[in-house]
Amino acid sequence: MSPEFIQTQTDLTRIVSKHLKLETGRRILKANCPFHADSSDSFMVSPAKNIFKCFGCGKEGGPIEFVMAIESKSYDEAVKSLALEFGV
Repeated sequence: MSPEFIQTQTDLTRIVSKHLKLETGRRILKANCPFHADSSDSFMVSPAKNIFKCFGCGKEGGPIEFVMAIESKSYDEAVKSLALEFGV
């Protein structure tokens, strides 16, 4: 599978929820950012766009970038991990 397919077809909300407790906002989900000391829910997930962004540290991306950052994996390792987990 291509990385583009994995990026758009894997559920970022499901991936993030394994690592963080997401709170419901209007159209976004929010949490404390796992990538820096955060106490203000600056980490946002947009289920509609399948992307995340932290307004504190600036880290952003989709499912592949989140897995790379949270699990300290390379790009190729993150793609393979997501492909196996989601069967895409």
